[in-house]
Amino acid sequence: MTEPDAGSAVTELTTTATPDGDGFRITGSKIFTTHGLHASVFLVYVRFGPGVDGIGSVLIERGAEGLSFGAAAKFLGGEDWNPLFFDNVYVPAENVLLGPGGFKRQMSGFNVERIGNSARALALGRYSYELAREHALTRHQFGRPLAEFQGLQWKFADMKIKLDAAQLLLYRAAVGAEGGFPSAEQTAIAKVACNRAGFDIANESLQVLGGMGYSDELLVEYCLRRTRGWMIAGGTIEMLLNRIAESVFERRFPQRAATSVSQ
Repeated sequence: MTEPDAGSAVTELTTTATPDGDGFRITGSKIFTTHGLHASVFLVYVRFGPGVDGIGSVLIERGAEGLSFGAAAKFLGGEDWNPLFFDNVYVPAENVLLGPGGFKRQMSGFNVERIGNSARALALGRYSYELAREHALTRHQFGRPLAEFQGLQWKFADMKIKLDAAQLLLYRAAVGAEGGFPSAEQTAIAKVACNRAGFDIANESLQVLGGMGYSDELLVEYCLRRTRGWMIAGGTIEMLLNRIAESVFERRFPQRAATSVSQ
């Protein structure tokens, strides 16, 4: 989906699909393709024509002539990624997943990915919380357990509230998907809540664990890195807040700058 000039503004994508017999020729590039070096097939958003209604998607198999890979890099969370380049790659008709006009349908399905993103963020936050809680009960300083210090008690109370609230919002979004895709509004709310809770709680848990939390001897530092990435992947916090605001005010708030019309 993501291109050098099409991130949050995904409809700016320029990878094109040009008709060739019964199929299409794909030309363009993608970035931030997590685990792209290991994939056997790629779901690629392409432009069949102008505007949002011109966007659809195709499946491109590894080894296709004209498909090449850029230098590998790593995210903060440790996952590898690499650019993908499509140089007149042929895609047969049966590999067209959604033709022109398919973009909105596919983005509706993307809410399922956001549910998964939310669940993972929450799970890593909860894991960090449980590890820090056990540490607070067993670690002694100044002659008593850390759990007896009010400063830490309040930290854990706040963490518990965030975890439970995010969990309920996640359940609401998932249950609401029965018989169809999750609600865009409820998914956005759940993802923001779970992303924030997961990261904040991993961060607070690391603080409670002190030097060991900051060390790779424990997984909390890994949880911190991974939850930070999920605040970007699958729709940034900021873009989701825009979506929620649109639901609040029941109107669209276009992010594109208005273009002047010459007289």
